[in-house]
Amino acid sequence: MRFDEPGTVVAALREARELAAATRSTGRLVVTEARLGEFHYRLGDWDEALAGVARACALPVSDGWLPVVVHGLRALVLGHRDEREAAGAELEALPAAAFASPAARRYASHVLLARALSAERDGRPADALEALAPALEEGVEEAVAYDRPWVLSEIVRLALECGEAATARTAVECCGRAARTLAEYPGPALALLRCQGLFAQDPELLAQAVARAERGGWPLVLGHTLEDLAVARAWHGDLSGARSALTRAAAAYEGLGARWDIARADARLRSLGVRRGSRSARRRPANGWEALTPAELKVALLVAQGRSNPEIASALFLSPRTVQTHVSHILAKLQVRSRAAVAAQAATRPGPPGP
Repeated sequence: MRFDEPGTVVAALREARELAAATRSTGRLVVTEARLGEFHYRLGDWDEALAGVARACALPVSDGWLPVVVHGLRALVLGHRDEREAAGAELEALPAAAFASPAARRYASHVLLARALSAERDGRPADALEALAPALEEGVEEAVAYDRPWVLSEIVRLALECGEAATARTAVECCGRAARTLAEYPGPALALLRCQGLFAQDPELLAQAVARAERGGWPLVLGHTLEDLAVARAWHGDLSGARSALTRAAAAYEGLGARWDIARADARLRSLGVRRGSRSARRRPANGWEALTPAELKVALLVAQGRSNPEIASALFLSPRTVQTHVSHILAKLQVRSRAAVAAQAATRPGPPGP
């Protein structure tokens, strides 16, 4: 299966899901639902990704790897959306023995990336780098798992920011070996281009990585490679080219709702004297309905309908703890103390009744 051609894989997995459902093969159905969720994440359809892993979680199976996929993917999406508390709740919900089995460790990449994102968001880049360290181990199960090359490229970025050149070089070498082993897949080759381009701060290599990300249809990867290209161009004094790449990266992130990535990209380039123009994203108000994120707005409107947290969790394919976090944010932003007050405000809220 072409794990690095998500569009093709999604079509194949949908067919497999239909076959598994028709034959009542619960084990195969949970695998296809989970994998569909992962590939929808790669394609940038994050709400469908969350729905997919929720459907997998709802099936009557006890596979030990499933919590790793479900909580890891949820935490990663929420982290990119800068919903920090909700992302942290998903990571904390992982069972203590979540990685006890080889099968679970093969699906570890989302958890590693989510932990690293959380640490970097909190201003702890060294801890973020440490969170990704398992991917440096040779012989790690099936590319920690299928995304090991991309994890290695994140190690290169963070290691260079932390002044750990030796670690960055090791990650480049590991990614090179992985790319040679998986030569028939395009994803590892793209990750290697990113590794090499970051390590050398080479705009030409990073521009090649951008071109491959565009062909692959991976919007988050495209945003990352454009962000890296902007940094490299700035280092080489091409501030106009850097601004252009940064603007394109921000557009890719905005299409995903990846607010943390926009903030990180702007901060990296600001330190090099590069800023986006007047088209920068409008800052969200601190209070009121306009202050709610899209996810919070969905929850608020269901609260206004009188739905309980478990009912909202089921309707939106979220964990109850994530819903509770959203509700706390909603009460604070609307400056009310009760769910009834949310309903009262919703009744007089201007605009359409839906999110």
